[in-house]
Amino acid sequence: MTETPDAAERPFDPGLQPERTLLAWQRTVLALAVAVAAGVRFAAPLVGAAAVILGAVGFSLTLAAYIGVRYRYRRMHAELRDSEALASRGAWPFAALAAATGALGVLAVLCVVGLGVTT
Repeated sequence: MTETPDAAERPFDPGLQPERTLLAWQRTVLALAVAVAAGVRFAAPLVGAAAVILGAVGFSLTLAAYIGVRYRYRRMHAELRDSEALASRGAWPFAALAAATGALGVLAVLCVVGLGVTT
């Protein structure tokens, strides 16, 4: 006898579009976290503690974005399953992702400035 999934866990969309979107955002956030770590790795010897601090800020923002997109997906899934309509929500996970990208950009600038000073 096969068990049917609980109604709360059963996907709303047979094509699983919300799940694909969640996976795409998770990959984006993971790639940004790896880029921040690489930025810290290359900038730290050149500019010191500033790179580590910016890396910690960038990594914290990517972690917040990861948690935010997971939370947003679960909320969307529940709303679609219960009422087949979505309420308007804030976009703070995407703002955190943009801020982490900005921190990565500052790391890159610090790295370039540090290279110019050492040569």
